Amino acid sequence: MTVKLKNIRPGVLIIADAKLRLDPGETFETDALSPQMESALSAGRLARMDGKDDPLKQNESPASETQDEDLSGLTAADAISRIGTEGDPDKLKAHLAGEKRRTVIDALKKRLTEVEGGAG
Repeated sequence: MTVKLKNIRPGVLIIADAKLRLDPGETFETDALSPQMESALSAGRLARMDGKDDPLKQNESPASETQDEDLSGLTAADAISRIGTEGDPDKLKAHLAGEKRRTVIDALKKRLTEVEGGAG
């Protein structure tokens, strides 16, 4: 079974045991998840692009919808990870309006540009 994964970090992600160097937003396909890939998935550094057979996503969906409304309760790293999976420009703009942390603001602006397809 082939799995498609995406680096949702705002920076480069290294997966040493698979000899991968992923730029922000870069996707790749693999036939088997390495231990470091599984760790990156559970830590929110990688996202599954197929959405199938992902128990973490299924279990988190209801909780993340409530938490999505307010990033201020999350650490900056968690907020940035959440931003990387957000595809709704209106939600991103709403988060941007209330956010005070510079790193999170930068991630919001970058993701908003990606979602809207603008060149920046």
